[in-house]
Amino acid sequence: MTLSSQENGTKGGGARDASRITRTQAPLPQARHLPGDFYTSQETYELEKERIFQRDWLCVGRVEECEKPGDYLTLYIADEPIVVVRDEEKRLNAFYNVCRHRGTEVAAGQGNTKRFTCPYHGWTYDLCGRLRGAAYTQEIENFDMRQYRLVPLKLDTWGGFIFINFNPDSESLLEFLGDFPEVFGPYQPEDLRLAIKFAIEYECNWKATAENLVDIYHLATLHASSFGPHQPLESYEFQLKPWGYCGRFIGVSPMTSDGRPRFDFMPWLSGEHLEKGYSSHLQPNMGFYARQDNIHYVTEWPMGANRSMALVHMLFPKQRFGLPDFRERVKVYEDFLHLALEEDMGMVQSLQRGFRSRAYQPGPMSKYEVAVHHVMNYYLDKVFGEQQ
Repeated sequence: MTLSSQENGTKGGGARDASRITRTQAPLPQARHLPGDFYTSQETYELEKERIFQRDWLCVGRVEECEKPGDYLTLYIADEPIVVVRDEEKRLNAFYNVCRHRGTEVAAGQGNTKRFTCPYHGWTYDLCGRLRGAAYTQEIENFDMRQYRLVPLKLDTWGGFIFINFNPDSESLLEFLGDFPEVFGPYQPEDLRLAIKFAIEYECNWKATAENLVDIYHLATLHASSFGPHQPLESYEFQLKPWGYCGRFIGVSPMTSDGRPRFDFMPWLSGEHLEKGYSSHLQPNMGFYARQDNIHYVTEWPMGANRSMALVHMLFPKQRFGLPDFRERVKVYEDFLHLALEEDMGMVQSLQRGFRSRAYQPGPMSKYEVAVHHVMNYYLDKVFGEQQ
């Protein structure tokens, strides 16, 4: 990576020093973690918004969340409100969730609607984003409703996942994904459906939570009484990819208290996919976990330099939903996911406090932090590298 003049800052975002980044860029045996202000600086956060979240493809949900015409979901992405909706022609659309009059959000939460109506002055938009009503505008000179559509965003799907991109000139989704579809295609995610979704807010930078999800080094310590014993460190095989990384491990390891699945394996899996699981990462903010009976994934969203939110999803084959005790079985997974993430929460929030301390000095990296090192260097390249 070639550094631009905007290199990583000192505490408080002062003068920049290239050596503080190059230590993280070094080969893993010589590498050091990032300086603390990389996680606390408002200046760095503003660069991340512009150079990561305004440019990368971002997974915002599942197609089954917007299955019927009028189904919609909303989300804040690095301070930008967005809305995804299926229109009457059954097409998926994404827009900035911003009224063209004074900027009020026209949708909230998740649900089904025939139209979006601004709660402030009543401007009304159809599911394709066209302005259909604007009271008391007849006397406005040269007012043309066709000029006041909701501002659209690029949208595409793969495997039942919905992705959006703020950059109209970005590469295609498939170009961005590289061989991700090839690696995870055998799990047939398009034939899975969403069973669990919940949000958790953290008092820490989004990168701390995203890096925690690829850090297997802590499994044998922090998660020693939960799922750590079912994913021994020495069983991991690492594959670093342009789009992120794959960490494959031997064994069956569903997120349950006893490490035993509550459902049969996916009927289309065979060979190694029945013997190994994945703990992987799709840049910039998606933890992706493919197991023999389900896929679960976590997307990390910044809420400022020192706050973040995780959206947690768990998917199962469509045919499982017809089981009479499906919800009871799923609750075992949901409860255990909460437990594991609560274990993580205490640590990542402690990390954030440490990042702010004048005593913090970035330490060396273990061989089991290979994925953390890879993810960190992706951030450095995107945020502080030469801009295209």
